[in-house]
Amino acid sequence: MPRQLNLRVNEEFARRLESLSRRLGRPMAAVLEEIGMPALEEMESDLQFEVEAFAAWEEFQLTGEHVPAEGIDAIFTEGRKRARSVADKSAK
Repeated sequence: MPRQLNLRVNEEFARRLESLSRRLGRPMAAVLEEIGMPALEEMESDLQFEVEAFAAWEEFQLTGEHVPAEGIDAIFTEGRKRARSVADKSAK
């Protein structure tokens, strides 16, 4: 079920959103949701990466244990996959 939100935005943002909405023939809420969802997913992914990186750093400081080069490669491969997934969703 849709939920109503009341947002305060600056005049330029409101004007541009309204203009884009009219040009697309879609409600402003639908346009804002379509634009905003990829941005939310990207920010959530970035925050998760930061949490994981900070936890890994703390673990290293406590134990001195580290991840070998192959493990780092796997971590970055996974990060690139997540980034590509977000990019592909926003391109649609």
